[in-house]
Amino acid sequence: MLKRHKALEKIFEREMAGTLPFQSRAKIYTELEADGIVEKYTRLFGGQFPITVTGWALTQKGRFIYCQEC
Repeated sequence: MLKRHKALEKIFEREMAGTLPFQSRAKIYTELEADGIVEKYTRLFGGQFPITVTGWALTQKGRFIYCQEC
């Protein structure tokens, strides 16, 4: 439970700060994705040479669960 909360907290902090999506290859994030709590998120930064950044984002269910645990 604590491990899941810390994983969700890392993603939530990035979303609130408006920075790059949280990137990780840890097994817990694929487990959370299977539960529908997080999802892959791709952000494209334009310009002359566009850059694609892929990471994790909370779903509505994930935000609800995270806020409920606080």
